[in-house]
Amino acid sequence: MRVPALVIGLLLLIAGGLISAGVLKFEREKNVVDIGPIEINRTATETPPVNLGWILLGVGGVLVVVGLASRKK
Repeated sequence: MRVPALVIGLLLLIAGGLISAGVLKFEREKNVVDIGPIEINRTATETPPVNLGWILLGVGGVLVVVGLASRKK
């Protein structure tokens, strides 16, 4: 359990840090009007909630500590 906990914990720490810093962004396209051959779309750039980044940082930190503290039998 030591190595998987460390790897998953480090990945969560990286993802949580990027989200809470506001680096990760994604684009969402929404169809506004669709009248026959006329289509109007809206593209919006959004970021995940900052609270999600803090939660991922906390869980990743706990997993890293558990991975370091566990002993290989």
